[in-house]
Amino acid sequence: MRQILLLSLFLGLTACSGNKVVNKPAELTPVSQAELRFERAWSKRVGAGADGKYAALAPLIVDTRVFAADAKGRVRAFDTGAGATLWTQDTGYRFVAGPGMGRDQILLGTLDGEVVALDAVTGEQRWRAVVDAEVLAAPVQDRGRVVARTVDGRVVGLDADTGDAEWEFNRTAPALTLRGLSNPILRSGSVIVGLDTGHVVSLDTRTGEVEWEQLIREPTGRSELERIVDVDAQLLLDDGRLFTASYGGELVVLSAITGREIWRRNLRSYTGMAIQGDQLYVTDADGKVWALDVVSGAAIWDQSELAYRGLTQPAWYRGNLVVGDYEGYLHALSPADGRIVGRTRPGRDAILTAPRVQGERLYVLASDGTLAALEATPVSR
Repeated sequence: MRQILLLSLFLGLTACSGNKVVNKPAELTPVSQAELRFERAWSKRVGAGADGKYAALAPLIVDTRVFAADAKGRVRAFDTGAGATLWTQDTGYRFVAGPGMGRDQILLGTLDGEVVALDAVTGEQRWRAVVDAEVLAAPVQDRGRVVARTVDGRVVGLDADTGDAEWEFNRTAPALTLRGLSNPILRSGSVIVGLDTGHVVSLDTRTGEVEWEQLIREPTGRSELERIVDVDAQLLLDDGRLFTASYGGELVVLSAITGREIWRRNLRSYTGMAIQGDQLYVTDADGKVWALDVVSGAAIWDQSELAYRGLTQPAWYRGNLVVGDYEGYLHALSPADGRIVGRTRPGRDAILTAPRVQGERLYVLASDGTLAALEATPVSR
């Protein structure tokens, strides 16, 4: 039976050696030179949140609506302005991923191996497809296909109107992997997926045929633990370049069209990256945040004051970098040197997925089900 290694082991939150705790999360110190002040525009509850489990549930913002789901099947839609509830559905499904956006429908994955499509306007169920393994990445839709990624190494293409299976791609997953999957990303009729085998593959969304496949990190070492090479860091597409990272220890930039390697450097990540201008920002597996030159991969700065705090993928927000952590804090970092310039705590539980940005607002879903819309203003001196 395939084993899934819980992420908490790697975050160092519970790991120990005898009576000695290792990789202890860094203790927070007051922000000495705050430059950004966060204010809460509104806050809502989305059911049970992750319900004590690891789940890749994140807010989805589309125009003036924000959608969010919990692990017990509740899905809610809110108006982005004042947070007014537009609709609520109690579906009974055990959601662990999503929502993702399709054409006038939202898409979610379940612990029980299902993809569920709900009407974006009413919340009514349109269809349910059984894919036989946990769907731990947000499904995506391209034209007439919904593409979903399962934890057993499969990518499935479903009819977007009915949920009927159209094609399947399979790469058998290793015996031991991290619990988590990067979301598939779309590009001009193609879907690009990171695999637990250390590969990235581009598939035709109509047929599932392989367009290209590239090795990011080859498994090495004697033990299954040493051989983990999952490409779980969220893929990033920018100006024809695909930014990828493996837990095995490689950050690789590829041509999104051909899969050809542009550059690589040794850096281990399972969360993801953000890009702004000529800098690439990465959260590594130890909770260090890096700024790299986007052309060469050379390090510009690194920030280690948040080590082992289970940081999320970074997000670019109003001229600063923002990351969430395992205690529910949001930290704002200066892009110039990585200094922490602001902090807030919108919820009391872990932030497991990257903050979402739309316009002047930042949307965060904590694992206790707190959905917060935040705004930030510069601190006057």
